[in-house]
Amino acid sequence: MSANKLNFLIAIFIFFSLNSFALTPEKHLSDNVSEQRAMKLFLEVRCLVCEGQVIENSNTEFAFEMRKLIREKISDGKSDKQIKSELVKEFGSDILVYSDFDKSNFLLWLLPIVFGITVPVYIFYFRKK
Repeated sequence: MSANKLNFLIAIFIFFSLNSFALTPEKHLSDNVSEQRAMKLFLEVRCLVCEGQVIENSNTEFAFEMRKLIREKISDGKSDKQIKSELVKEFGSDILVYSDFDKSNFLLWLLPIVFGITVPVYIFYFRKK
């Protein structure tokens, strides 16, 4: 066997072996409304492997599995709130892009509002003096 044929066979082998690691195509929900719900949730769930990226845009195996899990939970009849609650229980609050208002993040929600009101009032008041 010549060197060219051997190199060609090695290249073919490598090409097909690398494709075996590719993710399988995602199975979408048959109901269009449910699939739209899933797509909305994909934008609200963060990929914990990719920094700052939602699972809709991520190509990691984690994001693939999360999209599959969300579709399964929607098929089981769970609401968006139930799905998000289960994800937070399993992965922590970092899984959600937008955190809900509660006691633990009260100041994070309140301080921008307070500064947004007091700073203009303060500037306006001292500008008149």
